[in-house]
Amino acid sequence: MSAQFRHLRMGLRRVASHLWWVQFAIVIGCTALSFSACVSHTASDPVLKENDSAADSLTPSACQVVGHDFGKTEICGQPQRVIALSPYELDLSLALGVQPVGYAEDSRALVGSPDLGGAMSVKYLGNRITHPPTYVGTWQSPSLEAILKLKPDLILRQYLDQTLYDHLSQIAPVILPNLDGNFDQWQEDILILGQVMKREVQAQQVLKTYQQEISRINLELQPISQTQQVLLVSMSDIGAIEVFTDKTFAGDLLKDLGFQLIVPKPAPLESGVVTISLETLPQLQPEIIIVMASGSSSVEQVKTLWQDHPILQRLPASKAKQVYFVDYQLWSRITGPIAAELMIDEVRQSLLKSAKQTSIDLPRL
Repeated sequence: MSAQFRHLRMGLRRVASHLWWVQFAIVIGCTALSFSACVSHTASDPVLKENDSAADSLTPSACQVVGHDFGKTEICGQPQRVIALSPYELDLSLALGVQPVGYAEDSRALVGSPDLGGAMSVKYLGNRITHPPTYVGTWQSPSLEAILKLKPDLILRQYLDQTLYDHLSQIAPVILPNLDGNFDQWQEDILILGQVMKREVQAQQVLKTYQQEISRINLELQPISQTQQVLLVSMSDIGAIEVFTDKTFAGDLLKDLGFQLIVPKPAPLESGVVTISLETLPQLQPEIIIVMASGSSSVEQVKTLWQDHPILQRLPASKAKQVYFVDYQLWSRITGPIAAELMIDEVRQSLLKSAKQTSIDLPRL
């Protein structure tokens, strides 16, 4: 019996000691026979085919230690079967050219009703996916049994408490990128994951491409950004309006593009978000408003709410058709390099189209 087998069986026994893990009973019972018989891979596994160049034999020098708030995680070799337990980790993985075998979507962004353990579709990031990941539940409530059945060798999870970390770490090494939810953390995290996944060159290229694109679009938008301020808000209904500053992912990106964001006084010190009343909006006198449809509301639902409310329609930005509606999922939940790329494209297309209609002189690139 190998040391790896004994270690995994002991871990599963500790997991079974938690009564609420009744769903693991069948999977744990498989260890009486053979772990490989329970969760073995077939030759047709697309992810293994894509990454089968990794060396099978491991040496101490092949192991890396990643520190985080819950301790340290040791990862040996090149991870072959990665599970992303939130949109952020999926974005980072895909940007590095890694196709996760499993994914936990935000419950508010599910496409259809995927079956647990089955293939799934993904909003916004789907065109970067070549092998549809297995649905392992939502990030709010991931299925530990579904995760175990995929036999991962690396689990990525942004938001995590100690209990869930302890359970997941019995299955595979766990890395917690952006545990604190910092708005610009992805640029550091992608370098860490690039090192862990032996894709340092790809990580550096992602950063280089992002900076080049920011610089190019910043110049292209200067006739707009230098003359008009932007109000960035999230909204799920009339009574739930929040202003986002440049201390948020979306606000920071707009700042990088050259825009000055309107912030109510007193400005929030740390969170980057301040709740305002509907009556406060006219006092801010925004020239451009970007509205993120938040909660479970769709872009069309929020757009209808805005268009049907007399106070909102009397805003100068509304009269000038300078109110733009976007999806909170893309603008504030994914928060990775692919999301940033898609957001830049949305800003460019929407504002440049409006500028041409109002005869603003645009630079030739």
